[in-house]
Amino acid sequence: MEIEKLNMRQEQAAETKKKLLESAQKLFAAGGYKGTPVRRINRDIGMADGLLYHYFPGGKIEILQVLVQENFKQFALDLRMRTEGLDEFPIEEAIEQLYQNWNEVFAEHHDVLKILFKENEVMELVDKSKLAEIFSESGRWFPGFLEKRAKAGEIRNMDFDSATEALKAIVMNHFVAMLVGVGPGCLSNPAHRKRLIAYQVNLWKNPLP
Repeated sequence: MEIEKLNMRQEQAAETKKKLLESAQKLFAAGGYKGTPVRRINRDIGMADGLLYHYFPGGKIEILQVLVQENFKQFALDLRMRTEGLDEFPIEEAIEQLYQNWNEVFAEHHDVLKILFKENEVMELVDKSKLAEIFSESGRWFPGFLEKRAKAGEIRNMDFDSATEALKAIVMNHFVAMLVGVGPGCLSNPAHRKRLIAYQVNLWKNPLP
């Protein structure tokens, strides 16, 4: 009986922590991290003031760090899962599908990404080395993908790591532009995206001068 009560309390605590995280994510994305007081998070789920610190002793900063860490772990996993099957497509179609997959993951984690990029100070509160590792890991498979395409004769032999970094820079520029609200992003227009992909692939196909 005592074990059952203990398990029930643990489940209730886990559920409360989940609700607090979901509430904080929604409120941070809408009103900003700095603009969201702890009291607002408590009241959003009908919890008494001060109880949040029972579940997150570090307060709002700890909630932010947990949100970022959990989301970015899932972010990296989602990206890896969505690379499966790309070898079945011609290279330009594979990159287009890769963009579509990234776009889906971006939409699924939009709130946390928005929190990170909305306020400069927020980035100072999270472990940037872990974020950098996750972003780096998300593209580690691509040099091998390009190398396979070179062996198949679709593209030439080249510095596959540098080619990957060039493509990642275009994709990151697109999504950051959308997050900070400076425009729809360079890849948003399908016709323009098709031209960019074709241009990039042609650089990989043609021999260096």
